[in-house]
Amino acid sequence: MSEPQPLDDSTVRSRLVLPRNPALMLVSPLGWRAVLYCATSILVGLLAILSGVLGLFVLPLVTWATANAERYRLGILGLPRLTPLPRSGVRHPWDSRGFGEGNLAVWGITVLFGLVDLVPGVVLSVLVLGTGTSLFQVLRRWPPGIEVAYTAAALVAVLIVGLYVAWALAAAQAILVDLQLRPYSELSRRVDELTESRRELVDVFAGERRRIERDLHDGAQQHLVLLSLHLGEADYALGEGRTDDARKALDAAQSSVESAMTSLRETVRGIHPQVLADRGLAAAVRESAARQPLPVQVEVTGDRQPSDAVALAAYYLVSEAFTNATKHARCTSVSVRLSLGDPLEVEVYDDGVGGAHILPGHGLSGLRERTQALGGDCWLSSPPGGPTRLRAVLPNPPGRAGE
Repeated sequence: MSEPQPLDDSTVRSRLVLPRNPALMLVSPLGWRAVLYCATSILVGLLAILSGVLGLFVLPLVTWATANAERYRLGILGLPRLTPLPRSGVRHPWDSRGFGEGNLAVWGITVLFGLVDLVPGVVLSVLVLGTGTSLFQVLRRWPPGIEVAYTAAALVAVLIVGLYVAWALAAAQAILVDLQLRPYSELSRRVDELTESRRELVDVFAGERRRIERDLHDGAQQHLVLLSLHLGEADYALGEGRTDDARKALDAAQSSVESAMTSLRETVRGIHPQVLADRGLAAAVRESAARQPLPVQVEVTGDRQPSDAVALAAYYLVSEAFTNATKHARCTSVSVRLSLGDPLEVEVYDDGVGGAHILPGHGLSGLRERTQALGGDCWLSSPPGGPTRLRAVLPNPPGRAGE
């Protein structure tokens, strides 16, 4: 997660756009970054070809090392470093996996541009040094003549042309390297996200299991213990011939059974609400809103019923938002907007004090991971002082209801 995300083609090219005024090239950071990129391209390219020729049998290691160097060098131009796939290193110098993930193509690009950059680099360096030396010699004469202006203009022109050439070569190489390595970097990012999501879901499921155990212990189990006591009292009263006391004990036992059933229904409702399966997501959200101690306004648009997994994820998201608003937000009202389309959109708003965060291992974190596992995403906006807005988007293609 800490690695910057890869950019798409248009964003990469937009970061490589130069100013339209040629005179601004002298103060453009990108122009001088391009010069540094080309200079290191020559060095890395020559090292790559030299290492490949001298160490032909370790060429996989050379291509792998060259690709990693190119990943870092993209940062010279202000582009994010592209991360390789996890465990993508080579185990030994002749490991053929070093050719994979675009490494061999990047090695070829690096060698090509190292040689291509060398010629204009040497020529422009000679021109800059020559015109700079000429300007220095002209300035040493007193009084300076018109040749000072000509020499200075020539130096500026050489610098501008050199910056444009460096930019063209650097941009071309960076785009080619990015096109080769970005698909694997995007896959690496997805692997990292899935690994983190799996870890979060394991923690959330463990917490949910503990919650169910606690609910059963504090609810149904207590009523069943009372049931056992009342039945024992009834048995003892019958043995003593006190039928009235036995009848009272049996009434109390029946009350304990009813309380245990109510507690079990509440626990099951927390796992999977029956109204969600019977009447759909909109009805389940309205029913949950009606049970809240705060006034809740529910707005529903669209009529495309989601799949069971999507509906359950959306319902849990709304329920968790209700819980947080009731316990922590100190709000006076809550509103829910539910759009049953493709994608399905859920938004819960409260006018509380704000300051909410998605913390790893807590309810909202697990719900966000569940949402992302279904192909959606979840956002929380809760500045200090409020308001708090929780929004989620989930895929809801046609023909998936009830799956």
